[in-house]
Parts: sequence; structure tokens; C-alpha cells
Amino acid sequence: MDSLKKTLSERKKERADLQTLLDALYKEYGSAQFEYALHNTTPLASIAAQDFEAWKSLRTKRQDDADTILAIKTAQSRQNELKVFSGEVDKLLREQQQAYEKARNIFILEFFNTYRHDSLACITPILSAVEPLDTAIAQQEQEMRLLEQQKTEANFLKKITLSTQLITAKGKLNSLQKKRDTQVIASGDEVITDTVISEVRGDGFSGKLEEVYTDLAAIVNKQDEIAARKETLIAEQQKISETLTECGVDSTPQKRITVLTTAIKTSDEAIGMAEQQQGIVSADVFYTAEGAKIEAAPADIPESFKPYLDSIAEYRVKLHKNQLNITYIENEIAAAAESRKIEALQKAIIGYKDGIQQYEQLIAAAEQDIVQSEENKAALEQKNAELLPQFSGE
Repeated sequence: MDSLKKTLSERKKERADLQTLLDALYKEYGSAQFEYALHNTTPLASIAAQDFEAWKSLRTKRQDDADTILAIKTAQSRQNELKVFSGEVDKLLREQQQAYEKARNIFILEFFNTYRHDSLACITPILSAVEPLDTAIAQQEQEMRLLEQQKTEANFLKKITLSTQLITAKGKLNSLQKKRDTQVIASGDEVITDTVISEVRGDGFSGKLEEVYTDLAAIVNKQDEIAARKETLIAEQQKISETLTECGVDSTPQKRITVLTTAIKTSDEAIGMAEQQQGIVSADVFYTAEGAKIEAAPADIPESFKPYLDSIAEYRVKLHKNQLNITYIENEIAAAAESRKIEALQKAIIGYKDGIQQYEQLIAAAEQDIVQSEENKAALEQKNAELLPQFSGE
């Protein structure tokens, strides 16, 4: 019995494996038929028009979803690259801005120092703004000259005191000069315009000022180039955002990819089912479920379909034989079970018969006891009938 059950389990596993292989064949055969119909104008009688259209629709949707995922991933990858590029450009812009401010300040100071005595209209406001500081600087310089003269004429101990005073005065002078430069830059930034520079420069500044101006112009040009790159990056980022929107991304790209991946999986399952069903429908035209050839089947079929049909017939035969074997073993197991049941019932009948004999003996004994009890009862009633008159006074 255990051996039969083990064999039955093995046969059922074989059947499951054979069915899996046959289902795969059905799917491949159905796919081959749809592909044939897709690339040939000659219609196949085994393919229903609505099934073919449904299959094409599923394939188109799957391809659209796959293309959308690719577009999202490509856009996402480019978006990440642009973030890196944009960060690098922003860093360059900050560096260029710092370089520009430094070069601009140098140019304004050099321009002012070059033309401060030429009565240029643009210089006048600057001179007015720094006049108080120029006065203070002149006074401080005069004070330093006096201290230096005193130091020259003073004795050793006095020189130490004057040296300390000179250091303090020099620090004050430096502070005033820095304030003056800051004021020159602030005032010059407003009045030294591109128009003024163009008018004053002519064919070129003289001396160091031209070199300073060339450095400043180079930095400005570089800033313009970097700013143009930044605008290009922003435009591309905007285009990528529009692409992601067109792809249905409304929160995060990965969320949309997950939705599309699920949709593709569903489409794949539907396509596989459609192809498998088509394979079964077509195979049923040529072979019975048991793998026997149907004589009325059409003989004119594409040569590429024959290997599929031959393999399907072979697996149908194997499955049929396997099922017969399974049925045979199941019948053997069922028959063995019935044999065990018969044996059990036969044993039960013997037990029942033994029981009946015992009960018959018990019944006979009980009937005898009843007869004896009836006799005893009659005798007792007779005695009571005799005793009753003796104590009742009758």
C-alpha cells in the first residue's frame, strides 16, 4: 500500500512536470502564430480576429509602459547629472563673483588714482565723498612726520615712547586709508559706468590701468560664459521636468516606475495567457486531447508550426498515458482499501454473531428467571391471602 502511494505521488509529479512543459509549448506555439499573423498578410484560420487584436493591444501597452520606464530612468539619471553640474557651476559662479569683486575694486582704485587730477566729471563725486578722509589722512601723515622728527632728535628713553606713538599713529593711518579706499570703491561703483569707461579708455588705458582693466574684462567674460551654462542647465532641467510630467510622474519617479512595473507584469501575464490559449485552440484542430491525429485537420500549415504540433502531440500522449497510469494506481489503492474494509466487516460480523449467541443465552436465562419469579410471586400472594383474615378481624 505504501509502495502504491509512493508510486502515485511520483506519477502525479511527472504529470505536473509534463503539464508545465506542455503549457510552455502552447505559449510558444501561440506566440509563433501571433507573430506570423503580425508579419504576414495571409490570415490564419486558427486565429480569431478579436484575439489577435487583443494580443496586439496588450503588446503595445506593454511596450509603451516599458518605454515610459526607460524614459523616466534616463531622465532621472540625467537629472542627477545636472544636479552635480549645476552645483559645480554655482561654485564657479561664486568663485568668479569673488574674483570679479576683487578685480573691480582694484580697477576702481586704479582708475581713481590715475584720473583724480584730470578733472573728469566722474571723479568729482568721488573726491567729494572722500574729502573728509583725505583731510584726516593728511593730518595723520603730518602727525607721523612730526613724531618721526621728534624721534630723530630725542634721547634713547624718549625714542622708545615715540616709537610706540608712531606704531599707534601708523595703525590709525592704515585704518583711515582703508576707509578711504572703501569709500572710493563705493562711490566709484556708482559713477564709473561702462559708458564712462568706454569714453575715457578710447583705444586703451595707459600703464597699469589697462592691465587691470583687461583682467577685469576677462573675469566678466568668464562670468557671462558660466551664467550662459547655468541658463542652459536650467533649461534642460525644465525640459526633464516636463518629460517626467508627461511620463505621469506626480510625486517621485520610483513610485511611477513601481506602478508601471506592476502594469507590465499584469500585461505579461495576460499576453502569456492569450498565447497559451491560442496554442491550445490551434492544437485542438490537429490532435485530440489524447494526442491522436485528427484526420480532418488541414494539411496546409506553415512549416514552422509543425515542430510545435509534433511536440504537443507527443506530450499529450505522455499525459494521457500518465493519467491512465494514475487512474490505474488510484483504482488499485481504492480496491485495496475496499479489501481492508471487507476484512474488517467480516471480522465485525463474526463478532456480532458471537454477541447474538451470548444475548440469546442471556435471554433464555432471563425468561427462566421470569417463570421462577412468577411462581414465587403467586406463592407469596397465596400466603398473604391466608394471613389477611387472621389479623384483620374478619
